[in-house]
Amino acid sequence: MRNENIKERLEAYMKESGLSQAKIAPLIGVSMTALSQYRNGIYKGDVKAVESKIEEYMETVEEQQAQEEKAQPYKAVEDYIPTSVSEDIYRMIRYAQVNGGIAIAHGDAGIGKTKAAQKYVRENPTQAIYLEMSPVAGTLGNMLRLLARTLKLPESRNKMELTLSIREKLEGTNKVIIIDEAQHLKLSALEQIRTLADPNSITGTKGVGIVLIGNTEVYSKMKGKQEAQFAQLFSRIKMSRYYSTSNVTDEDVEKLFPVLKKQGMKKELGFLKGICKSKWGIRGATNVYDNSINNDDVSVKGLYAMARTLGIEVI
Repeated sequence: MRNENIKERLEAYMKESGLSQAKIAPLIGVSMTALSQYRNGIYKGDVKAVESKIEEYMETVEEQQAQEEKAQPYKAVEDYIPTSVSEDIYRMIRYAQVNGGIAIAHGDAGIGKTKAAQKYVRENPTQAIYLEMSPVAGTLGNMLRLLARTLKLPESRNKMELTLSIREKLEGTNKVIIIDEAQHLKLSALEQIRTLADPNSITGTKGVGIVLIGNTEVYSKMKGKQEAQFAQLFSRIKMSRYYSTSNVTDEDVEKLFPVLKKQGMKKELGFLKGICKSKWGIRGATNVYDNSINNDDVSVKGLYAMARTLGIEVI
């Protein structure tokens, strides 16, 4: 016997979210066939087992929705907040795209570097390519495969064939490649990326812009003990900026937490500013604020208690 309440909750969510049956079935943990038969009332298997999975999934979704609704009055309207750091990085990406060459945005974590890159990609979806590196993805072979996948090129080729097909695809396009967490790139991967920024030696067509975003390791290793190895790369850097949590301004904090500014909660803004300018950065302050909203207390006392709970100690 089917539980109509569970089915109605599922149907309402699918309609609201726009998720198709094919996409939601694996999220729930059932096959598309089983879900289709269940929705049409013809499933011959263990109905209770299917409904248990649906209910478990829906409870999580509904709790997330409740938290989002609860947080809505306290949050900024836009997902992207134009802070001084994120806007500067956005302009850097544009510079690299227009002028070619390599640009590096490096520094402390959690201050808006990735947010700027994501916004640029959203606003320039056909001209901007975004790759996020990891210790595994940073090798030459994996980086080439990841780039080929992003460009919708066949990945099952050797490194030489991948390199040639990628360069051919990018030739004369004026695209910009943004590589986040670029400190994970190995030397061979960096060298190969560098060639994409070089102009064609025969036709003179300029290469694409390359923006490396990450911690300071991605820049310092080009000037440190491995300077000779990275000389080719270093000579192609057209712009490099270091970003620190100390760069966060009062205006940035007010933009990040507009409701606190509107309500004149200066002590709360000051406390969050202290977190923003500490090693925890904007990300740490946002985490404290969001969790305090869920805890129904965004007073300075509530923020302080939540910071301690999260292991963030700021005087």
